[in-house]
Amino acid sequence: MFRSALAMGALALAALSAAHAQNFPNRPIRLVVPYPAGGAMDVSARIVAQELNNVLKQAVIVENRAGGAGTLAADYVSKAQADGYTLCWCPTGPLVITPLSDSTVPYDPLKDLAPVNHTLNFENVLMARKDLPANNIKELVALGRSAREALTYSTPGAGGTHHLGGEWLKRETGINLLHVPYKGENPAVTAVMAGQIDMAFASALIAAPAVKDGRAKLIANVGPTRSKLLPDVPTIAESGFPQYAWVNFVGVNAPAGTPPAIIEQLSKAVTQAARTTAVENRLAEMGITVVAGGPKEYEAFLRNEMKTWGDLLKTTNVTRE
Repeated sequence: MFRSALAMGALALAALSAAHAQNFPNRPIRLVVPYPAGGAMDVSARIVAQELNNVLKQAVIVENRAGGAGTLAADYVSKAQADGYTLCWCPTGPLVITPLSDSTVPYDPLKDLAPVNHTLNFENVLMARKDLPANNIKELVALGRSAREALTYSTPGAGGTHHLGGEWLKRETGINLLHVPYKGENPAVTAVMAGQIDMAFASALIAAPAVKDGRAKLIANVGPTRSKLLPDVPTIAESGFPQYAWVNFVGVNAPAGTPPAIIEQLSKAVTQAARTTAVENRLAEMGITVVAGGPKEYEAFLRNEMKTWGDLLKTTNVTRE
């Protein structure tokens, strides 16, 4: 009797979810971006949102809510009505790194935000000053192990993926690296081009122009696959350290409790929009790879990211600025 009642309840819930999805969407959808307008995160959201307008036959409005290293926007979406009309264009920081490193974050990304679609990966590279006596990861490791002083690496700030990526590289290779944080990616890369810093973890988009005009050189790609923007640069994983690979990702998340049928509809729409040839090509030019993973794949990916970065944070004294 009890099991029968549960089954009937589940069927009723599924029917209700399907009914909601049939009428969805019937008004504009807000896609909340955790950073100011103009940056790569904002631009990528607008590229996908523009195509989503066509797929959903409804306006998708990008709304910028910057602050708290991205957590203000994620918290805002987590507390929004769970009807599919308020979504987060959520990256690695507010979904993984900051909740792991800051106990004051007011939401649980796995409980308060529903995964919709793992949409994009931002390609990152390890670049170096042009006169560094190393041209690839093997030569860098040899240089680092023989150097009397630590090699320096710059990042956009303490506590992010670039900083943790350096700590991970230290752990994997045994070389001594000194972290030098800057206030943003551009000044961090500029310091390398000026010869003030040995290396920097940087987005492929930012690194490519500096390498093209000879102001810096590339050592390796830090992701699991080679960059489409810089296809000749090998990954660290294929250069002798197979466990090393990380990305800055961005996905679409909804408030927890959003009907599953709406989640599925949104996920398929995001995939269709992001997989449009014109959209993929524009993003590739920015050093961004389309992933377009569904809700289940996205949830599994998030849990793996939480474990990977969480394990690394436990073995370092890295703190967020």
